[in-house]
This record gives sequence, C-alpha cells and structure tokens, in this order.
Amino acid sequence: MSPVTSQSSGSQPSSSQQEVDEQLLLDWGARIGVAACMDNVASSQLENLIASLDSVSGREALLATAAFALRQAQRHKRQDQREKKKGGIGERTANLIRQALLDLYGREGADKDHARKMLGFAKWIYEWLHVEGRDGRSYCKVNIPNPENLTLLQLLKQFRQQRTG
Repeated sequence: MSPVTSQSSGSQPSSSQQEVDEQLLLDWGARIGVAACMDNVASSQLENLIASLDSVSGREALLATAAFALRQAQRHKRQDQREKKKGGIGERTANLIRQALLDLYGREGADKDHARKMLGFAKWIYEWLHVEGRDGRSYCKVNIPNPENLTLLQLLKQFRQQRTG
C-alpha cells in the first residue's frame, strides 16, 4: 500500500493504524521541499524547523513544530506586507509541514527522529531545486504549484521530463 493513496481512500486504514515507512517520509519531504522552493523559503527557515523539534520533549515536539511553522508563515506574511521581504515560510509550505507532522503524529511509533529525517529530506529537495541567479533573483527548477499529492518518484520523473522535453 502506498502512503500517498492512504490519504484519499476510505477503504484504507487510517493513519493511526499505520506505522511509519521510509516512503512516507520521502514523499512528505518531496512535497515540503518543492513547496519551500516555490515559496522561495530561506534555507535557514528549514534549519530552524528542524531545530524546533528539540524545543519540546517526546512526540509532542511534532505538534509544537507544526505550530512553529504556522507561526513563522503568519509572521512572514505580516513582515512581507510591510517590507516586501522574502525568505520566510510561505503559507503553502507551512500547511504542508502541518499536514505532514499531524500525519506522522497519528502513526504508531512516529517520533522526533522520523520528523527530523522527513524535514532533512525536504531540505535536500529544496537545495537541489532552488537556484540563485546571477542577478540575485531566486527561482525553482520545477514548476509544481500544487505539490500536495506529489510523490518523490513523480518529482524525479517530472524533473527528467522537463530536462529532456
């Protein structure tokens, strides 16, 4: 069973009945990494999210980090309105982080190490896709405006097609 399909089908077991598998972490990491690239998130924001997992002990750290992501997105939104500053966490990225961490929290055996691994992988994807141009502007190597159901396999195939097509 694919962890991506478990979200949409009523006949699949709920996330609370499932354990964490590597594919789940890779797919959530791909979604978050693409969203972060599309939202032009600063790399330091992803590092801050990973570090925030250590602010609370136990599994509740996943919930605290989800709240932190939403706070950072709100803060960025207010700051962006005043200063037109880039680099904070966008709402799309924050919402995917929230969804991913809630999904993990509902799974048997999920802990901070799983969340750290998933967010670390998101950072890898972001670093692979995010490009700083010579003119100082940033752009993303792929254009996936709605990465909510993306899998890592789909991302890799789409990247290949964009490069060869």
